[in-house]
Amino acid sequence: MLHRRLSLSFTAAAALTFTGGPANAASLLAAAGLPDARQLPLILLGLAIAIGAGAIAALRVLAQRARHLQQLLDQRSAELERAHQCIADDAKARSASEQRIHHIAQHDVLTGLPSRSLLQDQLSLAIGASERSGQPLWVMLIDLDRFKYVNDSMGHKAGDVLLMTVAARLRSALQDSDTVARLSGDEFVVIMSQHPAQQLGPHLVQQLMDSVAQPVLLGAKEYSVTCSIGVAVYPTAGALADSLIEHADIAMYSAKKLGRNNFQFYTPAMNDEAQERVRIESALRKALERDEFVLHYQPQVDLASGKIVGMEALLRWQHPELGMVPPMRFISVAEDTGLIVPIGAWVMRTACLQNRAWQDAGMGALRVAVNLSARQFGSPELLDNIRAVLEDSGLDAHCLEIELTESLFMSDVTLAVELLHSMKAIGVNLSIDDFGTGYSSLSYLSRFPIDVLKIDRSFVTNITRDANDAALVASIINLAHNLKLSVIAEGVETEEQLGYLRRHGCDEMQGYYVSRPLPAQEFERFLREHNNLADDQVLLAASAD
Repeated sequence: MLHRRLSLSFTAAAALTFTGGPANAASLLAAAGLPDARQLPLILLGLAIAIGAGAIAALRVLAQRARHLQQLLDQRSAELERAHQCIADDAKARSASEQRIHHIAQHDVLTGLPSRSLLQDQLSLAIGASERSGQPLWVMLIDLDRFKYVNDSMGHKAGDVLLMTVAARLRSALQDSDTVARLSGDEFVVIMSQHPAQQLGPHLVQQLMDSVAQPVLLGAKEYSVTCSIGVAVYPTAGALADSLIEHADIAMYSAKKLGRNNFQFYTPAMNDEAQERVRIESALRKALERDEFVLHYQPQVDLASGKIVGMEALLRWQHPELGMVPPMRFISVAEDTGLIVPIGAWVMRTACLQNRAWQDAGMGALRVAVNLSARQFGSPELLDNIRAVLEDSGLDAHCLEIELTESLFMSDVTLAVELLHSMKAIGVNLSIDDFGTGYSSLSYLSRFPIDVLKIDRSFVTNITRDANDAALVASIINLAHNLKLSVIAEGVETEEQLGYLRRHGCDEMQGYYVSRPLPAQEFERFLREHNNLADDQVLLAASAD
């Protein structure tokens, strides 16, 4: 009601203003039902209060709406800030992920060394620096000797530990300006530049070899691994930058051929050898399935009775184009590529089957000797393969002799002793081939369950002309007999050599004095002829020949 009256008062006041002034004010106020003009100030004051109250209410509403709007703005700002932070975090994570992917792509996961792709970049930079400075650089390819033996005998975890250890040793043995990368498997590449603080020379290569050869603790056992290194020098006449790693690889294989644990510098003549190797390797992969391998047998004669008591099975390769390929041309290739494992298994099976066939034909209980390669010796299937061959062939275990070289078990004697005892438990005979040319150790030899020592032909050849070789052969015979071992002398070619060996008590011999290695059919004829001879007549017949 008050608002209505105030409204009417305002209307009346307005009318008063526009209709002639105070004279009509009373009548107008009366018409509006409001007090008289004397109350006009009061009315106007009330009107002002009413208007002010409305304005305050309106301002409150506006302030409330402003606060709500500010809250919405603050909330949206916080959301935008969080969105911006998420975008920044995602970008940072994406960048870190890309960096990790890039690092993984260019570095070996196991060792952390640069991989092949980064190696090429580092090599290009080193070559550029060499060309600007006029100083040479060396590229070395390092291959661990018989690394597969570690994986096969100790497991891949031990192999990984060995690789990581070697990588760390190579890195610590080099200058910061040098590069070491893992090429593949057990192969490493080193790029070494010459500068005032480092003069390149063979002593640096030897330092790397010595560093690698330090014993490594694999589980509870210490193991020493050697390496073979090929070195390519830049710049040299005819050397292309793109061929440096290839040339170092060729030189490394040359080092392997020389017996491992050494280094060789690349020479152009090695290219011919490398091409020969590629040709042999390619043909070798098909030789087994094409039945191109044959065995020749060389008789082993008892020096006391003169009887043939056994034979050594020797591998030959009858290639349709290359002809009869001698073992020295393909055995090392087969060993490096791992092809020696199936080839060696074929040799053992074929020799055992042939021996059993000769025994069934009445040739006597002969013993057949088979060489065991390093790859075979390190194979976890070795014992099962020996058992399977004996079972399938029906040959008595004591009629199989397995020949091993000293280098096969010198790297881990404890493991070798366990394996040799397991082989011995099968019932086969064990012999050490080429005794005296490896890492002979009396302490090791006394632990091995060996039956026979074979004196290398290099000593037998000069026993009648060289007093040192003669004394060495006599010492080996005495040593073997003291250890209750038999002795076979290889490479006997003359009656004088035979006489010396007999006088010093050598047990058996083999060599051209009696017979060269013969194909199976010829060896069978040889056996039939000499089986009809009386004791000692084999050697007499050989002397007559």
